[in-house]
Amino acid sequence: ELVAELKGRDGQTHSVRVPCAAEEGEGGQLRGLRRSLAELQQRVVELLAPLVQEEREAAAGGGRPRGNVEDDDEEEDEEDESEDENTIDTKASADDPPSKRTKVQHP
Repeated sequence: ELVAELKGRDGQTHSVRVPCAAEEGEGGQLRGLRRSLAELQQRVVELLAPLVQEEREAAAGGGRPRGNVEDDDEEEDEEDESEDENTIDTKASADDPPSKRTKVQHP
């Protein structure tokens, strides 16, 4: 069984569980795992999609996202630091190939 636990800003935890069964034949365990991972990912996307849309609308409107609205500068600083570490380029489309990496030539 695969489990994803998502903790919201309000402190609520959502668990997503997907059974993971091996398939018949050679490599059946791996195929079963891949299928279960794909299903888990889809369920997580479905769970997060409304929240992402909510935050986009709040950002476009200049407002704050719904949820725990406390004026705690330390908490905001910690969130900003963790966001900087885990930033994903949202401007790049999922259909676009990853950016090229340049090789560094050492003298």
